Order: sequence, then C-alpha cells, then structure tokens
Amino acid sequence: YCADGKDPDFGYSAEMNTIEEGPYYLMACKPAVHYTMGGLHITPKTEVLTVDAQVIPGLYAAGEVAGHKMGTNRLGSCSMTDIYTFGRIAGKNAASYAK
Repeated sequence: YCADGKDPDFGYSAEMNTIEEGPYYLMACKPAVHYTMGGLHITPKTEVLTVDAQVIPGLYAAGEVAGHKMGTNRLGSCSMTDIYTFGRIAGKNAASYAK
C-alpha cells in the first residue's frame, strides 16, 4: 500500500511512510468513556445540590459524577486534578458528617 500509494481495498489515497524494520509491538485497544461532562451540581464543599440548588445533607460527590466545572469540554489531563482535589474534600466532609 505505501510503496504503490494506493489502497486497493477501499480506494483511499495511501500517502504513508513505510515501516520496514522491526521489532514490532502491539496491544489491544478498546474504546471507553474516560471522562464525562455534566453530572451532579456540587458546592465547593462537594455537597450535592438538588435541582433547586439546595444542599442534600450527607451526600457528597467528586470526580466524573460531579460536573459543570469545565463548561462544555474538559481540558486534556485536567480530570486527574479534579478527581484528586474534590475526592479529598468529599472524603473529609463525608467522614466528618458520619461522626
């Protein structure tokens, strides 16, 4: 395909570089949702809010279930910072509430 510049199976332009020397390695790759947009509204203390913006006592959220912090799209790699920060806050507040 690369040498001929043609893809006889699908008719695409095959403007590719050849890979002629090994070794070669491969791995299985499957699609997955890695970060969702939207979710529960929370306070800065990670308390979950109702649709009327009232705190639900004892319910905390962090990570992908708590959304609306980045608008309509997340920035690459920012999900980890969000998860660590709000996870710590939610854990501390949930533990305090349980006492």
